[in-house]
Amino acid sequence: MKAKKTSIKHLDSVPRHNWEGPADLDVQDRGLYTEQFEGERFDFIFAPKPETARLIVFFSGDARRSMFEPPVFQRWSWASKFPASCLYFSDPALYHHDNLGLAWYAGNSQGDYLAHIAEIVASVAKTMGVGEDQVFSYGSSGGGFAALRFARYYRGLQVIAINPQTDLWKYPVKWTTRMSKVCYSADDLGGVPQDQQYKFTALDPEVMVGARSIFLAQNMQDVDHYDNHFTPFMEYVESSGYAEKLTTREFSDESGHAGAENEEVFSELQQHIVR
Repeated sequence: MKAKKTSIKHLDSVPRHNWEGPADLDVQDRGLYTEQFEGERFDFIFAPKPETARLIVFFSGDARRSMFEPPVFQRWSWASKFPASCLYFSDPALYHHDNLGLAWYAGNSQGDYLAHIAEIVASVAKTMGVGEDQVFSYGSSGGGFAALRFARYYRGLQVIAINPQTDLWKYPVKWTTRMSKVCYSADDLGGVPQDQQYKFTALDPEVMVGARSIFLAQNMQDVDHYDNHFTPFMEYVESSGYAEKLTTREFSDESGHAGAENEEVFSELQQHIVR
């Protein structure tokens, strides 16, 4: 399966709304919502299935800027496939430079984007009557990193991550440096103030405490992520005493890192959501 991304130029048919709070939510129809908050623009698409009483929050990976104009949403075309209402968030950082396609929702020195996204999600879940144990995060690659770290802010979250980065210190510096410069005015990750560096890893006790469960699927032919992200994360979870929260699924796809969930893994994830 190809986890396609959708940018603003392909969303003409989706109604647009300003977001000031849950009173603005149309619980019966899909919509693209935009909020200006503390100098940042937050965009999300809502695709309702109120009869399911579940909510999945999606995060996107790298958006090649020669192809995608923000806001960018990954797996938007799959909304009808999921047994849940769906929220798709674009990374606000994409607006800060026309060459920035991947910033991991890590925010900037003024704050963490995921903290405010958690406030939006909580208000949507309450409006939809979704219990805290029926909220999921979902993403692959850089979106998987955000899906994991989101548990720091949304307690009771059920995380689904496919081929995720788990520690940005082990990711190619070309990409992390670009984010550091645009978002933190720092030459590299090491130049970011230490009290902000928690945003660069999912090997975080606050993530483990916040997550109700974590389903981690990894393509074994994505050797770099298997060795540098998947395996260290498993070891961290086990050493931290939270092994019972983690379910792993290894699969094989010759597309490597681009090989996200195949039909078999996707079917398994569907069952995981409705269990």
